Amino acid sequence: MSQALHPPPPAQDESKFLDFYFDFISPYGYFALHQVEPLAARHGRTLRWHPFHMRAVTKDVLGMTQALADVPLKGAYVRHDVRRMARYLGVAYNPAPAASFSSVTASRIFYLIQERDPAAAARYAHAVFHSQHALAQPPNTWDQCTALATQAGVDAAALVEAEQAGRARELFRQATEDAVAQGVWGTPTFMADQEMFWGCDRIAQLDEWLQRGGW
Repeated sequence: MSQALHPPPPAQDESKFLDFYFDFISPYGYFALHQVEPLAARHGRTLRWHPFHMRAVTKDVLGMTQALADVPLKGAYVRHDVRRMARYLGVAYNPAPAASFSSVTASRIFYLIQERDPAAAARYAHAVFHSQHALAQPPNTWDQCTALATQAGVDAAALVEAEQAGRARELFRQATEDAVAQGVWGTPTFMADQEMFWGCDRIAQLDEWLQRGGW
């Protein structure tokens, strides 16, 4: 007797979503955080969160070996610009040095949380961004990240490193590959109806794109 085939899941209506790709290490991702949620709400869209490993993308895909802050001329501009942007947005900005923070563990744990509770994952993302960029407390270790997850209402018993580290590693690796497959190469990046916008300075343009239905 042949087995009954399960029908494929119905295709999602992409017009209901707004995708937010970011790396927790990015101050521009942090600034975007404060703008993209109200934007999605204004347009009746569900925000989908996609942390990815920007350093892996810049090295393995873009062929860049220098950190942005180390690039002559551009690095000095960026260090000035991020503080100017924080003042412009009225956002608290007191970051730990980027060299002191690796976003890998925080991102891996995000995907463990998202599998169980997307709303809690969003709260956790806020906590990670705030810890690094407003409190100068880089959440590097599993314990530091799970403490933030607990503050976000996550049951820490579901985040035991010895049991979940392998799964978390695979989820984050796949998420980074999926981001690249979508054409994402920078943080933050937004995707609406397969149209990509890079940079928190494109949020106003994204807002108008959604309002007008493109152009």
